[in-house]
Amino acid sequence: MDRKAFLRDSGFMIGAGITLPFLPGLNKLPTGPTGPTGPTGATGTAGLDNWTGVRSQFELDPGVIHMALMLLASHPKPVRDAIMKHMQEFDKDPTTYWEDHFQNAEPEVIQDAAAYIGADPGEIALTGSTTEGLGTLYSGFKLNSGDEILTTTHDHYSTEMSLEYAVKKSGASIRRVTLYDHGTETSADELTERLIAAVGPATRLIAVTFVHSSTGMKLPIRRMSDAIRELNRGRSEADRIWFAVDGVHGFGVENITMAGLGCDFFVAGTHKWIFGPRGTGIIWAGREGWDRLVPTVPAFSPAYGTWLGEYPEENLTFSDLFTPGGFHSFEHRWSLGEAFRMQMEIGKARVQERTHQFATMVKEELQKMPHVQVITPVSPELSAGITCFRVDGMGAGEVVERLHGKHIVASASPYRISYPRLTPCIINTEEEVEASLRAVAELR
Repeated sequence: MDRKAFLRDSGFMIGAGITLPFLPGLNKLPTGPTGPTGPTGATGTAGLDNWTGVRSQFELDPGVIHMALMLLASHPKPVRDAIMKHMQEFDKDPTTYWEDHFQNAEPEVIQDAAAYIGADPGEIALTGSTTEGLGTLYSGFKLNSGDEILTTTHDHYSTEMSLEYAVKKSGASIRRVTLYDHGTETSADELTERLIAAVGPATRLIAVTFVHSSTGMKLPIRRMSDAIRELNRGRSEADRIWFAVDGVHGFGVENITMAGLGCDFFVAGTHKWIFGPRGTGIIWAGREGWDRLVPTVPAFSPAYGTWLGEYPEENLTFSDLFTPGGFHSFEHRWSLGEAFRMQMEIGKARVQERTHQFATMVKEELQKMPHVQVITPVSPELSAGITCFRVDGMGAGEVVERLHGKHIVASASPYRISYPRLTPCIINTEEEVEASLRAVAELR
């Protein structure tokens, strides 16, 4: 499709597209296949073999360029349809529908999550968000007075407060290390060396974030895991260091498995890059770490069955104990498996490739603008899908507001120092990325 036809058919002729100046020298994405190839996967969703088909799964406003879906995702058709089906059935006869499905629905979702991250289903608990997962993990981590948690100065409020609550209960302490001064000037070696150098004799837990939503920095988690493992070789089991990762902004971008990352605990919401139902998330805990945690919210079946004397306590898994019980928005939680299956059908490697191509395109073109400073490293080794930047003479909020006036939805990082962000994902097009860059070029 030519550019004018794209703008006309996408609705941009009445939006931002025609008001933006041409940006010379714009790098094009590599030519070749437009999406994953091969037969359809488990869901059999039509159109997922090309990126136009992927975009068609979403009911996004065509008059807006969506550059902030990393904040809160739109539901694709398989997820939307599943939510609606459950909702209708619950509305018809809630008690019977719940009784007929509650024993199998969540285990099936966990199976899909396990297939996506390459883990055992017993290692995965379902939560409502990254924040809920972090609170569950850190509040439940066994600490003694005198123990230390090592974290960083780059982490989100949810990590900071979850750790603060944890040490108030235990008498442990928190120490924070700065991993980089200027993200565009650091390296994977420096990031790892600064973290390891900050480890002390009392350090029992290291808590970091995979991809910083404050700057777009992606940490070398595997390298850090290996370095921590080396430290543990010289420690007793009682003094072991455990490694926990807030993974939400790498989850659904990076082609990862839990074994590949090498950490002990991993927490992520699934209503961002995964395009899962709003109000869903997971915690993964490697088997060695199960005994370090105490549940915060009572679980239901089969943990409930143990309380009734109907299920052997020794057979309980992390999933059984740490998936919070109670009555939830079941239509959303039970539909999460559709999002994982859709991601697998598209192909994790293809998702990573396309997301990185768009992010690299954004960073390279922003670097050419004299009034813009790019905060995020350009290299895919140290970045994922988030690009943070600064515009001379403008605060983050003003940049976002002015882009919104051009029908481009961007976001600002919610930190003490805030930057505007462009975060294209697999539903975007090259033309949308170009239009967004032209809009930033106009900000003077």
